[in-house]
Amino acid sequence: MQKYAFVLICLLSLVSLNMPAYAQSGPSADKVKLRNLLSQITTLQAQFIQQVDDVQGNRLQDSQGSLLMQHPNRIYWEVTTPDETQLIANGEQVYYVDNFVEQVSIYSQSAMVTNNPLMLLTSDDDAVWAQFTVSQLATSSIQQFTVTPTTPQSQIVELSLGFAQGQLQRFTLVDNQGQVSQFNLSNQVTNMPLPVNAFSFTVPAGFSIDDQTQTQSQLRTQ
Repeated sequence: MQKYAFVLICLLSLVSLNMPAYAQSGPSADKVKLRNLLSQITTLQAQFIQQVDDVQGNRLQDSQGSLLMQHPNRIYWEVTTPDETQLIANGEQVYYVDNFVEQVSIYSQSAMVTNNPLMLLTSDDDAVWAQFTVSQLATSSIQQFTVTPTTPQSQIVELSLGFAQGQLQRFTLVDNQGQVSQFNLSNQVTNMPLPVNAFSFTVPAGFSIDDQTQTQSQLRTQ
């Protein structure tokens, strides 16, 4: 369950999808292409199927659900099977809701998007982009980009993104234990207004609260 929660929290780095396009000056051509593609997306609604495999390729888990993303820094991610969980990010805090154990974990959103390649999708800082390499694979129908860190500290050691006709179709995370999480999207709707309360959250009555924001603040100051 903790590994599954970690994968969901890593997805927070996908929520700031709207980034300005860059001319090819300094960054690699593949980095420029990726940033330009992402600049076309301001909101995203989709269903997903997730497959998780271990380092030997053995299937660990299948799940499915739906997601909403909106620039800046907002996401509603809901897993419907096999277990009901939600992840809601409102730009400041992140709520991870485990309905089976009736618990809500609260995180500081700014502390959740560091030290992994997904940071590229939330930052417009050239210094951050310089910490990663981006390469585009030559395919006939899918524009696929692979993002890797230049240092080995990242928990996510590789991120792959697949686009078709400018639409994000899939993404894959490889962690430092070799576990692979692949997400295939369907029924995507982009750049449509979302309800104003789409990312609001109130802790349900009777749920316990695990507030991690103070722990995260202490770690940042050490």
